[in-house]
Amino acid sequence: MFYVYDIEGLRFQGSLEDLESRRVERTRPIKALIENETAFGKLLDEERAKRRNAKAIQTYQGFGKKEAMVEPLVYVYQIMSSPVSTVGGDIPLYNAWLMLKESNIRQLVVATSSREVLGVLSDRNIFHHIKVIDGRIEVQRDLLVSEVLPRETCTTDALSDIRRVARVMAFYHLDAMPVMERERLVGIVTRGDILRGFAANPKLNLWA
Repeated sequence: MFYVYDIEGLRFQGSLEDLESRRVERTRPIKALIENETAFGKLLDEERAKRRNAKAIQTYQGFGKKEAMVEPLVYVYQIMSSPVSTVGGDIPLYNAWLMLKESNIRQLVVATSSREVLGVLSDRNIFHHIKVIDGRIEVQRDLLVSEVLPRETCTTDALSDIRRVARVMAFYHLDAMPVMERERLVGIVTRGDILRGFAANPKLNLWA
């Protein structure tokens, strides 16, 4: 099961097939304000490589006959991280950037004090609002996290098959998905978690 939230709460819940028929905003490509292209070029190259990899995954999903396969199921709860550290939407974007750097992570779940998800702030969201000056990255300090969050956030539940989650992540260019139970945050699953799940289960085919 998948869910879509925006700043006002739950807007959709349904199966993968229902989600694919619904228009959900994809993650935008990065167009940062760059004054030093060389200093930031490597970062942008990594993002382009991710988009190429996502397209390759979609192509790979077209091979094989799913109905002829009998495979084990791996559920999100088996690979997700929990509990999840969260931040409020009212903190400065600059502070969120420092949290990402200091914790060596790529995304933060933005939530209320009652664990209601408002969105996921990734480093790529912040890249839209940074400058590179003399090799030093500067974040606009007058922006709040809530002002740069994606309009909608796609989430899943703990009993979803990781192959279906991987399909949604590839299609919408997502780095992570919050895991929900009764509209409350219980965990987070990232691309890295998904890849480790496939690596640990050699009989698991990505196209399923």
